[in-house]
Amino acid sequence: MKDLVKNLTGRSLYLLLIAIGLFSLAFVIDKYIIGTTSARYYASLIESDIKGKELNFQNLTGDTALLNALIDKTYNEELLEEVLDKEKGYSFFIYRKDTANHDDLIFWNTQTAIPPINILGESDASRAVRLSNGLYIQISKSIYISGNQYSVEGLIPVMWEYFVEIENLKKEFVSFPDAGKRVSLTRTVTEYPVKSTFGNTLFYLEKTNILRQQTSWPALLLVLMGIFFFLLYVHHAAHTIASYFGLWQGVLFLILVIVLIRGASYYFPGILNLRQFELFDPAIYSSSFVLSSLGDLFINAALFCWVVLFINRRIPEKPVQPFKHTWLNWIAATTMILFLVSFTFIFADILQSLVSDAQISFNVTNFFSLIKTPYSFISFVILATLALSYFFISQLLLTISGTLTGERTFIILVIAAFIGLLLLTFIRNTAVIELNLYVLLWLLVYIWMMKRKVFSGLNFRLNISEVLFWLFVFSFSIAAVIIFENRKIEFEQRVRFAEKLSYQADPSSQTLLSMALTYLDNEYLSKTFPRFKEASTNKALKDSIINKNFSVFLNRYDTRLYTYGADMAPQYNEDSVSFETLNTIYDIQGKETSIVDLRYFEKTFDKFSYISRKVITDSSGINMGYLFILSEPRNYKMEALVPKLFKQSRELLPEYAPNYSYAIYSNFELMAYYNDYPFPTHLNNEQLPKGEYNIKKDKEYEELWYRHSGDKVVVIVKKDNSFIEAITLFAYLFSTFLFLLATYRFATMLIRSKLKKSVLRQNFQLSIRSQIHSTIIMVSLLSFVVIGVATILFFINRYDRNNQDRLSRAIQIMVNEVEILMKEHNVFNDGFMLLDQVPNEDLEKLMQEISEIHGLDVNLYDTLGTLRFSSNPFIYNKGVLSEKMNPEAYFRVHHLRAIQCVTDEKMGKVSYLSIYCPVRDTEGNPHAFLNIPSYSTQEELKQEISNFLVTIINLNAFIFLVAGAIALFITNRITSSFTIIGEKMRDINLRKMNQEIHWKRNDEIGELVKEYNKMVHKLDESADALAKSEREGAWRQMARQVAHEIKNPLTPMKLSIQYLQKAIDNNSVNVKEMTTNVARTLVEQIDHLSKIASDFSQFANIGNPRNEVFDLHDLLYSLTSLYETTEHLQFDWDPVSQRVMLFADKTQLNRLFTNLFQNAIEAPDEISPRLIHIGEELNGEYIMVSVKDNGGGIPDHMQDKIFTPNFTTKSSGTGLGLAMSKSIAEQAHGDIWFESVMGEGTTFFVKLPLLRATN
Repeated sequence: MKDLVKNLTGRSLYLLLIAIGLFSLAFVIDKYIIGTTSARYYASLIESDIKGKELNFQNLTGDTALLNALIDKTYNEELLEEVLDKEKGYSFFIYRKDTANHDDLIFWNTQTAIPPINILGESDASRAVRLSNGLYIQISKSIYISGNQYSVEGLIPVMWEYFVEIENLKKEFVSFPDAGKRVSLTRTVTEYPVKSTFGNTLFYLEKTNILRQQTSWPALLLVLMGIFFFLLYVHHAAHTIASYFGLWQGVLFLILVIVLIRGASYYFPGILNLRQFELFDPAIYSSSFVLSSLGDLFINAALFCWVVLFINRRIPEKPVQPFKHTWLNWIAATTMILFLVSFTFIFADILQSLVSDAQISFNVTNFFSLIKTPYSFISFVILATLALSYFFISQLLLTISGTLTGERTFIILVIAAFIGLLLLTFIRNTAVIELNLYVLLWLLVYIWMMKRKVFSGLNFRLNISEVLFWLFVFSFSIAAVIIFENRKIEFEQRVRFAEKLSYQADPSSQTLLSMALTYLDNEYLSKTFPRFKEASTNKALKDSIINKNFSVFLNRYDTRLYTYGADMAPQYNEDSVSFETLNTIYDIQGKETSIVDLRYFEKTFDKFSYISRKVITDSSGINMGYLFILSEPRNYKMEALVPKLFKQSRELLPEYAPNYSYAIYSNFELMAYYNDYPFPTHLNNEQLPKGEYNIKKDKEYEELWYRHSGDKVVVIVKKDNSFIEAITLFAYLFSTFLFLLATYRFATMLIRSKLKKSVLRQNFQLSIRSQIHSTIIMVSLLSFVVIGVATILFFINRYDRNNQDRLSRAIQIMVNEVEILMKEHNVFNDGFMLLDQVPNEDLEKLMQEISEIHGLDVNLYDTLGTLRFSSNPFIYNKGVLSEKMNPEAYFRVHHLRAIQCVTDEKMGKVSYLSIYCPVRDTEGNPHAFLNIPSYSTQEELKQEISNFLVTIINLNAFIFLVAGAIALFITNRITSSFTIIGEKMRDINLRKMNQEIHWKRNDEIGELVKEYNKMVHKLDESADALAKSEREGAWRQMARQVAHEIKNPLTPMKLSIQYLQKAIDNNSVNVKEMTTNVARTLVEQIDHLSKIASDFSQFANIGNPRNEVFDLHDLLYSLTSLYETTEHLQFDWDPVSQRVMLFADKTQLNRLFTNLFQNAIEAPDEISPRLIHIGEELNGEYIMVSVKDNGGGIPDHMQDKIFTPNFTTKSSGTGLGLAMSKSIAEQAHGDIWFESVMGEGTTFFVKLPLLRATN
């Protein structure tokens, strides 16, 4: 227990302390440093930015030469590029003051905004002004050049703030987009003013609500680092507990910590405040309290994978032992299968909810819809994490169930099927039952594959080919589920779309508009009608009515209001439509509806509109005027003209997908259609669907027929790209799996290396197999990147050329038609266009028709660069762009007299191409400029690039698989050669004949084999020479040893005989006594010589055992009984309770234990009493006998030589006893070793294989 506490509170405790320190530092930084100083910090940044641009503006207004060039129109394109707003960071405008003090705009460097007129004539002053698209700082400077007065106005954008906040029109600070998370603008005085270079306060900043403030990036980074170190400590603690108490105790600790942490994050969300991040927004994904957001799902999946991997890295081959009772085994196995089926259904439900319920795109055929937000790729990572966890947990559960039931696969399959069907009966959500039935069938096949050990499914350690196989299985399975759910969702969307089209296309369906017209009664209009007579309030009032009453229907109806006085004169209408025109439409063309004052009329065979006429009277019944409301249901071909700027994310909606087409039929005739599918113009009775819905297949297309009523039919056609979608989805999932495994391996390497350079360097030293794999994969990846980038650049360049050509042809046709119309209607008068007078109705009608025919927006500017007509005035009326022409285009077509000009323009966050062309008179003089903005440019380009990327991703996925197979084949072929060589090298032994390697190919490995074979020949020669030398050396050593041992007893024998001979020669009195002594000495020495001969004979015959079955206890009993009566010896023997039967040479083992006992007795040096303890221990298939003495121990420098022949620690002896004992133990397939402590004694251990142990 002390060691456990030491491990938990030792060096690893620094990880916990570091985590606590990082959390504390993050809290201090976020709350007390950035939290309290952010407003002042951003105020300083914004003020510095404004002052820098103000100083630049002042320098510009002081450059007389530049201003002269701009005023006199003598500047060139290079100079213009330098003063544009995208270079300066602000806009500036030059006004000429005439004698009447009117301001004429003669130069502008942007089309984003126009400053308000400097009525007070301020100079050297700046102030904050709020325009339609945001807050600006307006700087004014009056200058005099050549005797004329000019006013230079600058606009420094501070914050974009449009009439509506959508994806492409974000409210944000211009220079510091992140500032909006911490501060906001306010009109009230605060302690955070922003001042100009002139010293006046421009505006104030205030801190945002504390609940809306986002954690700063420094604090967030510190928190993430703290979490990493904390989890690292938890992992180490769980590993330590598992090492001391067992795996499942460590797993229980890990799960307990995770549950406590996640529980705290759920019930105390303010601790981490995760909801501040969009990833944790329930609007994106939410399926339950536990999985309340995509971020929560990601965290839970990662934590679950952590636990599973923790178990997998430490699980033994046999994780459990079967119970003694069979019924307990079946209960436990059934529980394991229940867990497996439950995990499978939970995983399937999560996958289903991700696809069907979340606002996450899985449209893999549209690459840009995936990269628009990171959530699609996060979802792929979540699915890969869950699949990896599922595979490992299923391995464990199936291994346990198989161990408990004896691998009875059929019964396990039956149990799994029964449990799965039983669980499905309790599921209330019928939407997932169909999917779960398929999932249950998949599970049964999966269990069968795992039990059949297909690609070693139940092995806890898999090789590369086995890993790739199971990655393929899971990628294919997940892709199938996603496609299954996608098809269900897509079908439901098509049905809703068909209903929407049928409802929208039905002229008798006026419910929506009737709701909007309810509040526009005479009482309301009579009170507000006088405001229509004022130019300043007319437009604002109309916008207010549309936004208030028709806001819900803006996406469905294009609504316009037209007001006329009692004399039928127009009152500041946007279009030059006369009262007679609208009144004629209402009275003659209009068809009555069920709503009073509402009629509908057909413009063409496939278009219709609603018109409402309100006659406004005062309280006495006197006519005050007229209000016409014209509402046109938006045709989807017309919606192509709506800029991408005003479109939200619609990738999931079928009406905005390019691979959809639809047709609307009424009374068997085609009313309207969209896209280029060949719909019939007339239907017959056989083609009508029998029921409400009907699905038809036509080659590559799938048709949905929806019958709204007896005479109304909607047909929606979708190109069937399921095969491409499946392959692409598989490629994404497979790549995600590879990325996840690579990340896991890299993280494991970092954790195990403990960031030591030497260990990291060693880990990066790849094997030949890994080097070949990596090289082939990297070459494939590099080719993918190079080909992809080169082709995308080619697409972009080609598309730009084609788009410019298309726009050029379109604008040329438009210009010709406009010029023809001008000539026919004499819109020129003495060389001046009538654009300067009242807008021409015929011209506007022509422009609208041209716009609809070509499917493009059209703008017409006069020669002063001011917008006079637009087919989509919404952009300019709402102030997204100003009504001035792009300054680059104006310079080229007006000053340089270019016949055509193409510019790159930006509106909000949308970039697009725009083409300009002059409208000329018969003499070639430009009198207007026609403009076509191509808002769909980027979308079409992205679609082409997306199609290409889908193709190249699929090809590269196939190439990766092929490259992996080739790499596997090549590496196996090369490494198998090295394996053969390695095995041959490992088998090299000087004591046997070494084999050559036979290699038929003449390659680099062949050269290596040749050198190896040469080495083998030389080694054999050296081995023979060495063996001969060893034999000779052994005989010489043996001869020396035998001579030495024989010489020792011969010396006293010789001396005794010589002494006896001398006594006989001297006639000594005690000759007889001396003879007896000599004889005794000779007998002793002869016995010694006999023992020497016997020892050498036994040592030589050890290799010829005579094995027999005997009880070890009988042998030890006979030996111990001999020593128990020895004086001053305490002899203890603790045998095991069972009989120990051996199959070995009994005589040799008798000699082995005799040697050990004798050595133990002789070991104590002047120690009394001498203690010898004989112990026994059964260890599996072996018996271990220990012989312990209480001698002085064996010195360290002698321990390595104890079992060496002829080495002895005694003053006498051959030194063969222990050497012979070791040979006997090894000959019996056992082992012998010792442990010695100086001053305490030595213990010898003998390990022998059991034949059996019985009671």
